[in-house]
Amino acid sequence: MAVAFQYDFDSALAAIVFFSSRKPDALDKYKLCKLIFLADKFHLVRYARPITGDRNCAMEYGPVPSVTLDLLNDLISENYKDERVRKMADFLEVDRRYQYPRINPKQKIEFEDSLSHSDIQALEETLKKHGDKTFDELKSLTHEMPAYRKAWGAGESRNPAMMYEDLFTEDGDAMSGVLEEMIENDELRQAFGFSQI
Repeated sequence: MAVAFQYDFDSALAAIVFFSSRKPDALDKYKLCKLIFLADKFHLVRYARPITGDRNCAMEYGPVPSVTLDLLNDLISENYKDERVRKMADFLEVDRRYQYPRINPKQKIEFEDSLSHSDIQALEETLKKHGDKTFDELKSLTHEMPAYRKAWGAGESRNPAMMYEDLFTEDGDAMSGVLEEMIENDELRQAFGFSQI
């Protein structure tokens, strides 16, 4: 059975505000989703859990944290039915002067309330390594990841989910024993009904 995590909206929102407040070039929903995916992966292979717990899907332009993308789409289209989108609107503004609207911070967020020290480190490292890359560069980078190729190549469904276990494949940054720890933690969560370990 595949490892699963519960989506942590507060952590995802904090990550979005973190990236948008650091002003990487052309931060639209596409680049933002790539950075969140990369930060989640960075944290996962070192600490046995992602930052957001989002469901990553293999889509035409690469891996996408699907819940986060859906919420950003609603924010951009001003669809405020979901209270999470309303909360996003409190912290983020959409600059529609561009073909692909950009996401900017509206107010500060206390990162320590939603993000651990290691979460913040992963976001900072991701920004340092990938913040200046264009969307096309990020697309090329993520298209080459074995987890993406495996999910996309399966062809079983439209936008298939990527398995967290596969994100460790051919990752030189993966720490020894972390994959096994992630699997064991997932088994404990399922056995005892915990949402997070």
